[in-house]
Amino acid sequence: MSTTYSTITQKGQITLPAGWRHKLGLEPGTKVSMREVSGTIVIDPPEDMDTVRARAKEEMKAAGTWGAPIDTDEVWTEVAEEKLGLNG
Repeated sequence: MSTTYSTITQKGQITLPAGWRHKLGLEPGTKVSMREVSGTIVIDPPEDMDTVRARAKEEMKAAGTWGAPIDTDEVWTEVAEEKLGLNG
């Protein structure tokens, strides 16, 4: 598609041209991801959850946090123990 223009509203919203929405299969309510690459805004169509999970796993491995124990808050532990009847 050729370059098109859209106006940013007072609420910070823009309209994606209908041709692009149809081409990418974007329906009302569809979540998209956005990122900035060298001063350009890139809007990506939604990914399936397996792809999202795999990317998150790779990012956590790269950050050294994959497999790290999850730190639970003491309050949540107390609530869980109470709900399971373990505190008394």
